[in-house]
Order: sequence, then C-alpha cells, then structure tokens
Amino acid sequence: MAKHLISVCVAGMLLASAAGMPVGAADIASEALPVHRFWSPVLGVHFYTISEGEKQELLDQPQVWLYEGIAFQAFSSGVADSLAPVHRFVAPASGAHFYTLKETEKDKLLRHLSDVWTYAGVAFHAYAAGRQPEDAVPVHRFWSGPGRTHFYTASDTERFKLVSSHAEVWDYEGVAWYAHPRPEAAPPAIVKGPFVREVTPDAALIMWQSNTPLAGLVDYGIGAAKGAVAAERSAATLHQIMLTGLEPGTVYHYQVTSGPVSQAGQFRTAPRADQTLRLAVYGDTRTDVHAHRQVAAGIAASKPDMVFHTGDLVGAGRQLGVWDTEFFEPAGELLRRAPLVPVPGNHEYAGKGPPWFYYFFHRPLNEAWFALTYGNVRVIGLDSNADYTAGSVQHKWLLQELQSDAYRTATWHIVILHHPPFTCAAGRSDDAVARKHLVPLFEQYGVDLVFSGHSHLYERYLHQGIHYIVTGGGGAPLYTMTPDLTPPLRQFGRSVYHHCVVDVDPSAGTLVVSAIDLDRQIFDGVKLSKSP
Repeated sequence: MAKHLISVCVAGMLLASAAGMPVGAADIASEALPVHRFWSPVLGVHFYTISEGEKQELLDQPQVWLYEGIAFQAFSSGVADSLAPVHRFVAPASGAHFYTLKETEKDKLLRHLSDVWTYAGVAFHAYAAGRQPEDAVPVHRFWSGPGRTHFYTASDTERFKLVSSHAEVWDYEGVAWYAHPRPEAAPPAIVKGPFVREVTPDAALIMWQSNTPLAGLVDYGIGAAKGAVAAERSAATLHQIMLTGLEPGTVYHYQVTSGPVSQAGQFRTAPRADQTLRLAVYGDTRTDVHAHRQVAAGIAASKPDMVFHTGDLVGAGRQLGVWDTEFFEPAGELLRRAPLVPVPGNHEYAGKGPPWFYYFFHRPLNEAWFALTYGNVRVIGLDSNADYTAGSVQHKWLLQELQSDAYRTATWHIVILHHPPFTCAAGRSDDAVARKHLVPLFEQYGVDLVFSGHSHLYERYLHQGIHYIVTGGGGAPLYTMTPDLTPPLRQFGRSVYHHCVVDVDPSAGTLVVSAIDLDRQIFDGVKLSKSP
C-alpha cells in the first residue's frame, strides 16, 4: 500500500512556473486554488494536494484515504514575486509526507537525508512570512514524534486543540507559510464580541471572533469621532489588536471591522491612583442563559469600569459550542462596554476537548492566575483548580506577588478565586485546602477583600479583618443556604441571582461593596475605610 501511495504522490508533481511577468499579491487572490487534505487511517499520515487529478485518485481509494476537505488555498505556480514554492518530500518506509517552503530545509533533506526522504517536486506555491497580503492566514506546522509525521493546518482552533490537549503527541513547529483561507458558504459575520481585555492606563487589547478568516482593524478615539486606526497584519478568525498610547482614566469609543462587517463598543482605560473607579464582580454564570442575561444587563446598567468573574463561566468549558450560548451571547452587550477578567472555575475544565478558557481569555496554558493594578487597587486572580499548596508553582508566584512593589504600593488589595475558603450551603462547605494554604497568606500580607464563587448564592464573612464574599449567583441553579455552625460564621447570606459592585474613592479613602439583585436593588453591602 505504501508503494502505491508513493507512485500517486510523485506522479506529475513538478509544477511548471508561470510564464510572463509576476504580478502583485493583491492581484492574484482570485487565482488561488483549493489545497485538499486527506487522512489515511491505514498509514497514519496526512496528505495535501492542489492537483484535482491526485484528489480524484485518492477519492478512488476510500479504503486507504479519507477526504477531510479543503485545508486552504494556494497557487499552482509562482504568479507573483511574493510567492515561493512549497516543496514536497515522501518517506517511502512510512508513507509520510513533508512540506516546506524553506530552501534550507529542502537542501538539508536532499544532501543529508536522501536515504529517508524522496523529493516529490513542488506541491504548490504560497507566501513566505512578511510577504503575505492582509487577507492571507498562517498555516501552522506540527511534528509527531510518536507518529513520525507532520501535520499542517490553517485553522486556529485546530492549532489550539493540538497545543493545549495533545502536546504529548504533537510538537508545534511554528508557521510554515501563509495561504488564503478556504472559501466559506456563509456570509462574513462577527460571531463573538467585540470584547475588551487587558486594560492598563495606556493600552487595551480588543478581541473578537469572525466566522471566517478576515483581516481586522479597530477605529478608536475619545468621543464618537474616533480617528485612530490599528490593523492586523494577516487574516484571522480570533482577532486580537492592542491599542497603545492611550490616556489613563479615559473613555474610548471603538469600532471593530472584519471585511464588510463591524461592531462598536467603548471602554475606560485604567485610572490613575487618585481617580475614582467602579468594579463589578460576579460568577457561576453557567446553565441558565436567561438568568445570566438578566444579571449581565444589571451589571451593564451599573456602568462598571472593569468586571471580574469568579469562574464557572460555562457548564462544560471543553465544549466549544457552550461558550457562545452560555457566555458570549448573554453577556455580549456587557463585554462590548467593559473589560472582563475571569478566573477559571471547575466547569471550565469539564467535558472533552481543549480548555477553551485559555483560548478566549489570552492566558498562557496552565497559568490562569494573574495580578493587575487598577487605579489604587491591586487585584490578584488565582486558579483554585490548580495546585496552590506550599511549594507549588502558583504558591511561589503568589508569594512573589504579595512581596512585590506593585502590591505594597497599592491602597486596596482584592483576591479573586473560584472555590470559597468560607461557605455554608447545600452541598458546599469551607474549602479546607484554601483555609490552610491561602488564608494565612491573606492575613499576613494585608488582603482587604476576597471574592469567590462555586456556591450559587451570596454570602458575606468577616475573618481576621478580611471580608470574604461569595458571589455565585450569575446564572447557575441557586443553592439553598444551610445553618452555619463552623466559625467564622456567615454575617449575611441570600440565595438570589445578583452581582456585586465595588466603588473606590481615593480622596475619601473608602471602598464600598454593594450586592445588587435582578431588580437592581442593593440588598447587602460593606464599607471599608483607610486614611487617604
């Protein structure tokens, strides 16, 4: 079977160069042809071809080759200066194929590995990095040591799946070349966002997702006139554009555009330490989309500068589809108007597939913790699903953060995590590990306020001068409160959908927490004071 495969791959694959003068990249997109992807469960390898004849030969061998569709679009010849040949090699022993645009890799295989790899000619032409037009997409290259084969994909979600969930099998080797995305039947649309991430006093990251790879740009400015533009270098589905050179504590209006579609929003940059600010905190938004939509609308009506989420954004975070239905759609209007920074809950790791939390919230894999300064407030986010006991990576990071200048110079110190150190509800009790390994650090380093979720209700505790608030009423099924018999005892609690607002006034030296229900009424609160 491998010998037959080789004969198919080599036949007719030395593609002729185009005659005539090269033309610019912008003029040739219409000449791009589909590159077809096949998978052989018999040989355990993928195969890519621009040849319709080869495609048909493989379709005629369904017992060996399964057609997986169009991988991307490339060119049968070098019709522009910006294009370069992608060379194809076959390993006769295994039937594996290797594709490279790099002449140095080609020469290495010809000179030093000709006993392993047989040159099969030019497979197609594509763009080298830095020479691609704005509507081209990166084609990612992976190597499987166990399978002894390469894999190429223009899908960013496919790239993330392999990087996040199959790193033991697939090593990411970077961008192999740039090509045009496969044609889509549906018209272009923005399917998630826009939403604001990583706001600082002078920068903000704007993110959104389109249903097909498109070049994106952001028009932004102070007031409706906007005036400044930031654009991507190549096409993408998950768009990420950093806006820089912004003024602190200032409201900016923005409009994102992908191809013919656009959406507008606004945000406030992080304020100076002497400026007032309003934060919102909520959590456990999974399951009940209607309740989440109501809570999110209430938060938007509160007009916070930044929103924090205590985790369990969705019910099964490894299933891609629920992120639309349970989070991005019901919270859409809120996300367009205020940056949202979450910590993961246990449900972000539920289900089968990659942890999409890291994909959508721009976090390094397996490092969901964070620290940021917003005005005169230092906020620490912890991943209570990961190890945080003494000696762990997260515990060492937390100690370093608590001893940092950024932490020491802030007036207020807030911690966000999913599992509550203190709670008393049906099916829930104090987290003994958090009480042992985190609470002593909070007390030692002067944390003022700890927000958590996991229990689907509202609770407020006071222990050793620190206020602990459970805010898990964002949409998940509400829990019944039970009598609290283990000190510290709950000071107040209510099983209700809600969110919390944190108002900070540096001139008055106050931090005020208000718990707000679906009727937008304050039903609990606490006021903290420090000398200004």
